[in-house]
Amino acid sequence: MTIGSELTAARERADLSIEQLSAATRIRTGLLVAMEADDFSRCGGNFYARGHIRSIARVVKADPAPLLAAFDEAYPPSEPDRARRDERIEPRKPRLHPVRPRWAVVVGAILVGLMGWGMVRLFTLPSDVEANASRTSSPTPAVTTPAKPTATKPAPPKPSTPVKPKPPSKVVVVLKSTGEGTYVTLRNYYGEKLFQGLLGTGSTQTVTYPGSIRVQVGALKNLTITINGKKATPTSKRFLITPTGAIQKTP
Repeated sequence: MTIGSELTAARERADLSIEQLSAATRIRTGLLVAMEADDFSRCGGNFYARGHIRSIARVVKADPAPLLAAFDEAYPPSEPDRARRDERIEPRKPRLHPVRPRWAVVVGAILVGLMGWGMVRLFTLPSDVEANASRTSSPTPAVTTPAKPTATKPAPPKPSTPVKPKPPSKVVVVLKSTGEGTYVTLRNYYGEKLFQGLLGTGSTQTVTYPGSIRVQVGALKNLTITINGKKATPTSKRFLITPTGAIQKTP
């Protein structure tokens, strides 16, 4: 068996769905599906893939050692992963920083010298400076001639442009279950959970978010969806609601 098939078998033995395992491990559902398909390229490196395998094994109550051994055999660690492990093992040596000059002391000394020089100049000015300062010259009146008024033509009025209606700042999604109910998961663009749970018969859930919303429904026929006050009819169990209220199909 491959690593992905062993992860799938362990999850099924624990009687957990992909959504339930995602909620328990905080790993995105898309990444869990890829790992069960033996695609570990989306994990961001062997270091993070090993951490995801440990988290999954802890939740499904499986021994992570055989899974990690099989992963290391199938995906040997690269040089960056080895360097990262060595950094965690080797203690960091203290760094020595060169002594920097104390510029505040130097600037303070310069300012004190300038202030002393200014005081000396203030008290040693000749007395005739004060006499010259007391003399005032008679002001010369300035003659101004009024400018002739010039006729200006009024600017033509600018054509008014129609104001486009602004799209709604937030997406309001109302979920109402029918029939036997269904399991629903709503996440934002970054994979953060907005709502996850089982909607029983006749129950209603409202989610408001200023951005795109990823929706995954277990039984689409048992759910009525309203987006920004308009009834929506998605054709897939997985779809994306854009900020404008449109529905896009997701893989």
